[in-house]
Amino acid sequence: MKLLTAERRKTLRIWGPAVMAAGASWLLLMTLGETPLARACGLALAIFGVTASMRPMGFVASAAGGLTLALCPVFWSQTGGGVTEPATIVIAVAVALFAMLVSAMLLKRQDLGIGLGIGVFVILFWSQIGTPQSLRLTGLVSAWLLYLLVDMIMLTNPRPGIKPAKSPKSWQTLGLLLLLAIGTVNDPLVVLFAPAILLALFLSYARLPTWFWLSMILTVIAGLVLLARTYILTPTPAVDIWGWRDATRWIQLGQLVIAQFSALGIVLGVIGLARLARWYPPLGVVTLFAYAAFVFFGLVYLGRNREILLLPLMIIQVIWMTYAVNTFGQWVNKSLENDTGLWIHIVSAVYFVAPAILLFNIVNP
Repeated sequence: MKLLTAERRKTLRIWGPAVMAAGASWLLLMTLGETPLARACGLALAIFGVTASMRPMGFVASAAGGLTLALCPVFWSQTGGGVTEPATIVIAVAVALFAMLVSAMLLKRQDLGIGLGIGVFVILFWSQIGTPQSLRLTGLVSAWLLYLLVDMIMLTNPRPGIKPAKSPKSWQTLGLLLLLAIGTVNDPLVVLFAPAILLALFLSYARLPTWFWLSMILTVIAGLVLLARTYILTPTPAVDIWGWRDATRWIQLGQLVIAQFSALGIVLGVIGLARLARWYPPLGVVTLFAYAAFVFFGLVYLGRNREILLLPLMIIQVIWMTYAVNTFGQWVNKSLENDTGLWIHIVSAVYFVAPAILLFNIVNP
């Protein structure tokens, strides 16, 4: 009896990079970062989602990209001991997901299941947690929102001539709604993903029931109201709506991104976006919409934890960088006429220099 059947090998190829990147990140967070267990698991789960979203960009490149995100200064700043967020919010998410799955199976109605899940989370959040915002939950939700967006677009809008387009899966569309709702209740900043999500659904030709669109509209409206109450309509507003006109804000934001991945990372990001626009236009446009939303927020936000709140921007930057590396590997492999794709893996392996340098900077500050 073979230990690795064809089906198991396929599963390993699909999820292997995410498992390796998340596992390595977890070990580094626990040992070098001295991070509490619950927080380390949450951060590693975010790396798992991001790496899984980059898997179509190559086995080796996606693993290197996941580690690059895990070791960049903004992500790594969440390590260490100290006071952690209350476990109540983790319990609330777990109970909400359990309620959603059980009700969906018993009632055989996915819409009722997801509605009940959101309702349970909202009730637990506002009754037991109140207003505190969990930065880790925001990062986790952002990572998996981007995974669902990339996975759905790659399925519905594949590269021309490679494989036929398919309709989006129900778990993809429902997952987007559920994560957007949970993320928005925890921190209304997550509603900035709404334009990218709506565009992705439009470009995927998703046929969705009326209740889905009503739920999406209500979630977005509630998110915008909460966003205004949290960041704008306060005694000391954390947002200067005209801050984007200040040139120094643009320079500071650019320096923040460069501090994570260096100037080479910026170049790779531009190349990756350009190639996505050529081969996967819907994915390029959707990620650009999400990126632009958080760039605007970064330009107008004046409050605390600015770097952590801009983590979605860093995730998208890594996705673009990883696709640039994969594209360069394909070009080298095609130039050297290697049918096995060996040079794609070799070029992608060079990408591990990025997390290696970041790790060196952490060890030798």
